[in-house]
Amino acid sequence: MQVFTYIFAICENLPVTVFDPNRKRNARGEQRQQELLRAAAAVFGRLGYHATTTNAIATEAGVSPASLYQFFPNKEAIASALASMYAREMAEAERAIDPEGVLSFTEAVVELIDVCMSFNRRRPEFHTLVVDAPLSTAAREDKQALGQAFVDFMTARLRRELPTLSHSEAAHHGQVALMIFRGILDELITASPRARPRLQQAMRDAILRYLQPVITQTKAALPRRSNSQEM
Repeated sequence: MQVFTYIFAICENLPVTVFDPNRKRNARGEQRQQELLRAAAAVFGRLGYHATTTNAIATEAGVSPASLYQFFPNKEAIASALASMYAREMAEAERAIDPEGVLSFTEAVVELIDVCMSFNRRRPEFHTLVVDAPLSTAAREDKQALGQAFVDFMTARLRRELPTLSHSEAAHHGQVALMIFRGILDELITASPRARPRLQQAMRDAILRYLQPVITQTKAALPRRSNSQEM
């Protein structure tokens, strides 16, 4: 009995490593965290959010569940970390489009749509995380910032094309364009590879067909200068 008491006393005094959100990690720890996120991305991409478990992520990463919990307390935290990372990466890619302003309005809009679609094709797990995962407050803010980057790009291009267009009106049209993009993206993500090209073209056409009348009608409504004014 004394032997068991002695063993229990030792076990009670053993340090147990648990998740600490304020822990500062060294380069090796940061690398391990990124490896765990890559493994999680692969599992989320295969199984979707709801069917994924922390055990499946640990197995994919080749670590024990206990090692996984040193970095993330649960599946929700892993999903939020991935969603935030992807949202920031995609927003940066959007903001990097045509910084010199050499593209025409149509070319710039198509480039924005293609950049967004390309990112979602490369990261199919991003969509399931955004749609299905209970994201943290920080992750939801990053998701909102991503949508705002899309709207800001559209707003800037519309006002460059139509300097008289108010910022609020341009932002409204940018928001509608984002809604069109998200609506078709839901279908695009689940579509077969054979059907995707047509859906991608449909997305470009739908957004451009919505925006083109805004430009042409606004330009047509502008007062024309008289000959005397032109002189």
